[in-house]
Amino acid sequence: MPGTPASINHPVETNSNPIPAPPRAARVAIPLALAIVSLAYLAQIPTPLRLITDGIDYLLQASSAIDGHGFLSHGVHSMRPPGYPALIFLLAKAGIATSWAIVALNCALLGIGCWASYFLLRHSFAFSREVAQLILLLTLLSFIVIRNAAYPLSDICFFGASTSYLLVLMRAEPVSGSRRLWWLLFSLPLLVLCIELRTIGIALIPALLWATIGGADGAMHIYPILRSHRFTTFALLSAVLVFGIVALFHSRYLQFNLPIFHARGFTRAIATNIEFHSTEWGEMASNAPASKLPRMLGLPLRIFGALAIVVCAVGIWTRRSRPDSLMLYVLALASIVLAYPWADTRLWLPVLPFLMAYVLTGLRRLTPRETLRPLLVAYGFIFCVLGIAALVFSTRLTYAGARFPDIYGDGNLRDAYRIALRGETVENNNPIHKDALYLLRRYEWRVTRK
Repeated sequence: MPGTPASINHPVETNSNPIPAPPRAARVAIPLALAIVSLAYLAQIPTPLRLITDGIDYLLQASSAIDGHGFLSHGVHSMRPPGYPALIFLLAKAGIATSWAIVALNCALLGIGCWASYFLLRHSFAFSREVAQLILLLTLLSFIVIRNAAYPLSDICFFGASTSYLLVLMRAEPVSGSRRLWWLLFSLPLLVLCIELRTIGIALIPALLWATIGGADGAMHIYPILRSHRFTTFALLSAVLVFGIVALFHSRYLQFNLPIFHARGFTRAIATNIEFHSTEWGEMASNAPASKLPRMLGLPLRIFGALAIVVCAVGIWTRRSRPDSLMLYVLALASIVLAYPWADTRLWLPVLPFLMAYVLTGLRRLTPRETLRPLLVAYGFIFCVLGIAALVFSTRLTYAGARFPDIYGDGNLRDAYRIALRGETVENNNPIHKDALYLLRRYEWRVTRK
């Protein structure tokens, strides 16, 4: 990996139970595995356009803008921000708004995100080079990342942009005066880009404020001042809280989900959220989607996910004396996602390597060293095997040729793919997904070159 930026110094870790160092062979094996997996990702670039619900909305927005009508979906503003459609718009202006370019863009931002995450892991957690690289390897072998890298979605692009933004904040946090100001000014366009890509980018604002005051050292200097002006501080915080609540209640996301909260009621809403989010964490920890597992494993999966949440919380608590911009971002994003009334594992994708790092820190706190090494080796092996299987399946989809409509997705868009890719005439009574057919004819390079 490239050298660490000069202004980022790795803190010395003093925990009595250090993370077991990988064997010397790992210094060669892990980078080699990263290179091979990276090539496997690049091999997905020729894939047919893989449409899903959110991706259809994004591409409809981009199509509307390309046609000169603004970022609209069926003539109205979408609740999803226009940042990702704007990237597709730029690809169109460059003459390459096709399915292969969309996946290539994802691969490029995924590479940037992993590069930035490497330095964040080294700096924030004081991990060795091998441990940081191993976490990135597990990230790339996560089925969540593998699946979303081939979709026309904003998640991978947001991962690349948000980690780059955090890296800038990490450089701003320890310096002072004009140097910090320049780094913060440089970070603002990246912050705007992140929020335009994903509304959850607002979770980066607490990290910005933390870096602005100079991190933990700055907070220690500011605390006596705030304490001596209690009334003013309370009034300002109250005003910010009221503004945040008003903005939240007027947001399109809350207005969309508010009827769901009302229908479920308070008790059921809490129970459903626990079930959904423990399932998400179970999927992340087991590296397997719940939809592909036997139904009888639903409860064990949720228990496994709940345990992963607890261990991650222990990891965050362990590092409470060393808060930084990254920790505040993870906590802010987790607070938003945990309040979301649906199960969607990809919402955790932007912080996946950092969740792994906190879980590893938690295991280090809870597990004896002589047990930790074999536990990590066994778990890592199973995780990688499942990840390789997911990558093989994705590659099979990419090079499926005329069979792609028959093996991709849940079958809802099959007729649209059969018409677009094979030129078939569908004679059944099932309605054709007109938006999907339109987008395939516009962005799928196999169709547009005919």
